Amino acid sequence: MQRSNLATPATTSSNALQAREADQGRTRLPEGVPGGSGGTPETPLVESYFDPQAVVTLDPDGEPLSHYGDRRWDLRSMSTDGGQTPHFLSFFETQALSVPPKIGRPDLAALIREQQKALLWLHMDAGRQRAQKTMLQAGRALNRLARGAYRRGISLFELFCDPQVLGEESAELNSGYAKTARALLRTLWRHRDFLKIGLEVRLKQLVEVIKQSAPEDAEGSQTPIIPSRIYCAILAGLLGGLDEIERGLDTLLDAYRRERSSTLNAPKGLTENQLNKHRDKQLREVREAMRARGWSEGSLHNFVAGEIIGIQLRLMNLVIAFTGMRVAEAQILPLKGVLEEVEHRGSVHHVVNGYSHKLNGGRKKPASWVTSRDGHRAILLAQRVATAILEVLIDGDPAIDDAALLFCSTANPYRKQSTSNIYTRLHDELIPDICAVITQADIDELNAMELERNWLREGIEVGKPWPLTFHQYRRSLSVYAHRSGMVSLPALKGQLQHITDEMRAYYSDGFCRAVNLVFDKEHFSHEWNAAKSESSFLAYSLALLFSDEDLIGEIGGRGAARLHQTVSSRPKEETLKLFRDGKLAYRETVLGGCIAVEDCNHTPLEPIPWDCLEKDCANAVVFEKRLGLLIRTQETVVATLASTEAGSVEHRLEADHLQVLLKARKHLMEAV
Repeated sequence: MQRSNLATPATTSSNALQAREADQGRTRLPEGVPGGSGGTPETPLVESYFDPQAVVTLDPDGEPLSHYGDRRWDLRSMSTDGGQTPHFLSFFETQALSVPPKIGRPDLAALIREQQKALLWLHMDAGRQRAQKTMLQAGRALNRLARGAYRRGISLFELFCDPQVLGEESAELNSGYAKTARALLRTLWRHRDFLKIGLEVRLKQLVEVIKQSAPEDAEGSQTPIIPSRIYCAILAGLLGGLDEIERGLDTLLDAYRRERSSTLNAPKGLTENQLNKHRDKQLREVREAMRARGWSEGSLHNFVAGEIIGIQLRLMNLVIAFTGMRVAEAQILPLKGVLEEVEHRGSVHHVVNGYSHKLNGGRKKPASWVTSRDGHRAILLAQRVATAILEVLIDGDPAIDDAALLFCSTANPYRKQSTSNIYTRLHDELIPDICAVITQADIDELNAMELERNWLREGIEVGKPWPLTFHQYRRSLSVYAHRSGMVSLPALKGQLQHITDEMRAYYSDGFCRAVNLVFDKEHFSHEWNAAKSESSFLAYSLALLFSDEDLIGEIGGRGAARLHQTVSSRPKEETLKLFRDGKLAYRETVLGGCIAVEDCNHTPLEPIPWDCLEKDCANAVVFEKRLGLLIRTQETVVATLASTEAGSVEHRLEADHLQVLLKARKHLMEAV
C-alpha cells in the first residue's frame, strides 16, 4: 500500500560511514547563525557526518525530496497514506532563543544541529522504515534537548553523556519525550565509534538517569472503560444509523459523482461565468436531492464532501468498536483485500486485514482482526464509498488499485482522513448524537472498577455527555468481552496485538467487577458461567483421579498434592460442594492445571505460565509428558532461531524460556 519510501542506504549513508575517516564533507554555516555568513570575519566550518547532498527521502514518484543538508526533512515518504501528506522534521535553530550560550563557541549551534541530524538519520537506521509519528516525536524530543545544550554552552552529545546534565534536562521532558530520549540514547551508544564522540557513553547509567529524572505517566491516566449503560447506548446509536446510511448512500454517492464530474469534466476554455452556468445546468437535480438532506446555500461540493466524511466517521467508529483496532490502524485499512471470510467449525467468520505499526519498531506490518456481522456490514458500506471516490478521481480500474484506502479523503483515494478533522467531527457531531448523559449510577460503576480516580479531570461529570474517544472502544471491548466468560485473555492478546503484562493490566484490570453485557437470557455464555464449578470439578476428576499420565513432583507438583490431600477423604458430593462454594478450583493449563481459587497473578496473556514455573507456584499441577513435549518443542524453536536469527530479541527470549523449562523439570524431579 505504501507508494514511496526512504532513500536506500546503499547509495547514501553506507558509503558515508565507510568514507568518513578518509575525507569528511564540510557544511558552511548559513547567515544568522553564530559563526555563519555575517557572524565573524572568518566563517568556521563544522564537519558533516554524511554527504550534505545524500538523499534522505523520496517523493511518491521516487524523486529526491529531502537531502541530508536541508534545514528540514519532508517525511511524507514515511506516511501511512502513501506519501500524500507532507510532514516536516525540523532541526534546531537559534532564532527563537533569547538566552545566549554560556561559553563562547561560535560554531555551537551548527555543531548541535549537525549532531542532531546525524543521530536522527542513524535512528532511522540509515534508511530503515519507521513510523512517521515515531520520527517526528524523536525530532521534537531532540529539539528540546538541543535547546538545553545550547543554553548550557555544550554540544548535544556532551549533554547526552553527562549524567548530571542529562538528568536535569530530562526533568523538563514529559513521559513521552523521555521514552524517546532513551531510544535515541541507545542509538547514540550503538554508533558511538562512528560518531567519534570522544566521551564515554555509559548506557545503563544514562538510561537509568532519564528514567529517574523524567516524570512518569500520571497514575490513573489509562483510558477509562465506558460504563455499561453508556456503552450500549453508543453501540445502539451507531448501529441504528446503519439503516439510514444504507437508504441514502446511493443518492449521496450519485451526487458526489455528478458534482465532481461537472467540474473535472467541464469543457476546456470556459470563463468563470460560463463554468458556473454549465454547473448550474448539470447539477439541478443534485441540488434538489441535497436540499432533502439539509443543504440550502453555500458550496454544494463542501456539503456533499462533508456528508460523506460524516458517514465515514460513523462507519470507522463501528469498525473500531467491533474489532478493537486503534484509530491509526483504521485510518490505513486498504480498500482492496480488507475483508476475508474464514470457515471454522461450520461457521463463517469475518476477518479484517490491514496493517499495524505497534510492537514492530515503528515499522508497518500486516495485521488481522476478527469482526462481527455489524462490523462486516460497516466495512461493506465503507467500501462502496471509497470505491466511488476512486472511480471519480482516478482514471483506471479500481479493482486492481492496491494503494487506495478504505477511509480515504474525498479529494484523494490514497490519502487518509485528517486526524484533526476526525477528532473535531467526533466531538462536534458524533458525541452529541450518540453519547448518553452521565448519571451518578455511571460514576458509581466506574468507581467499582477503578476506585480512587478523579473522573472530573477527564471531563466525566454527571449531567454531561460521555466524552468519547476512539481508544475507549478498545479497552471496553477487552473488558466486556472477557467479562462475558467466553473470551480468554490469550484470545484478546491476538485480537488486540498485545504481548506484555503492562498491556494486560491496561486493558483488562477491573473486568471482574464489570457488568456482563450478554443480555440474551438464552445465550450460551450464561450456561457456561453457571456450569463453571461443575466443569472445574470434572476437569479435576479427569486430570488427577482418572488420568494415566505420570505425575512428577509431589503427585504432579505442589498444587496436585494440596488438592489431592483435600479431597482424598471426601465423597464426591462433598467435593463438588467445595467447588460450587468456591473453596476449591481447578482449570487445565498447557502443562497440567492450576488450583488457584483467587485471581491468578501470573501473566494472563501468555498461554504458557512461565512465571509460575520460575516461582514454583504452590497452585501448579504439572504432567511429565506435557512438560517433556514442551521442552522438545522449545529446543526446536531455539535451534531454528539460532541458525537464522542468532542474537535477536526473539532468539534470546525463547532461549530464556527454554532455561525456565529445564530448571523446572530439574526442580520437580528432585522433589520426587
